[in-house]
Amino acid sequence: MANDETGEKTEEPTARKLSKAREEGQVAKSQELTSALVLLAAGLTLIVLAPFGWDRLVGLFRYFVWRFPEFDPATADLWPWLQTACRETLIIVLPLALLIMIVSLAVNIYQVGFVMNPGAVAFKPDKLNFIKGMGRFFKLKAVVDAVKNILKLVIVFYISYLVIRDEMGVFVTMSEMEPVEIALVTLKAALILFLKLTLTLLVLGFMDYAYQKWQFLRDMRMTKQEIKDEFKQMEGDPQIKAKIRQIQREQSKKRMLADVPKSDVVITNPTHLALALVYNSALAQAPLVLAKGQDLMAERIKDIAREAKVPIVENKPLAQALYKAVEVGQVIPLEFYKAVAEVLSYVYKLKGKVPGGRRR
Repeated sequence: MANDETGEKTEEPTARKLSKAREEGQVAKSQELTSALVLLAAGLTLIVLAPFGWDRLVGLFRYFVWRFPEFDPATADLWPWLQTACRETLIIVLPLALLIMIVSLAVNIYQVGFVMNPGAVAFKPDKLNFIKGMGRFFKLKAVVDAVKNILKLVIVFYISYLVIRDEMGVFVTMSEMEPVEIALVTLKAALILFLKLTLTLLVLGFMDYAYQKWQFLRDMRMTKQEIKDEFKQMEGDPQIKAKIRQIQREQSKKRMLADVPKSDVVITNPTHLALALVYNSALAQAPLVLAKGQDLMAERIKDIAREAKVPIVENKPLAQALYKAVEVGQVIPLEFYKAVAEVLSYVYKLKGKVPGGRRR
């Protein structure tokens, strides 16, 4: 009771609220995780494609060196040179750029699914409000983000220090090494540093994603009154009511059509109306309407009747009168007993049955 009076948000968010928040672009997302995975993918791609990129760069350099004697600043056409440089640069850079784009998109879809919300990037004048902006800056979330960034920097510097400390003995002797050896040592240290930093950032990214998800669900919590109001709104929503009625009608039609094979006769208009009747003393004291329909539904009833070998009798006046007077599941009124009895008598003679559903 106290929670209702104080309006505390103690209840988990409903699926409707989460769906609405998602439509508005409010989702749990960690930029740290995206950055770490993109960095890892980019680094591994560079390592794998390094020989290929180096060969292309060497080839481009040789091309310019070989063609340089032919170059005349006064008459030379620079377009072929520029075309070659752009083509080779694109070949080297494009695989890396495509991979970064794909990984970034995949990580975002993994975190939040596929969400398109143009309203999230629309211009909103209140974003220019200085007072509100300062209020957002001093919120708890902003403080937490600042602490996370500082902590991340401290961890990055500490890991860098550890890697450099471990390799310090080798760095001291670099003055005695050949240029190739110096390059290999430097490359090895850079690779170790990259892998350690990337894996650390990856762990921090997953931790941040878990925190962002927890924080998002916490922010989405509702009061008991909000849940009651939402339920009332959904209950009175015309679209939801219409959808419920549509589902009920579809289910009712399926049940009705499933009963057609149980009927004794189908009376038709002949083309616009159809009614399936059954007379069984165990069910009712008078013939019962199992199904009825017009136009396409009438055709469907007749098709099912033909498949089930249920007799179809054309009687336009009787079909029209019964269609207006009787609903599905009701017995026929007294004034139709004689007309329906004549139809059933004819059908029973064909089937060799007697009234009430028994065979002779």
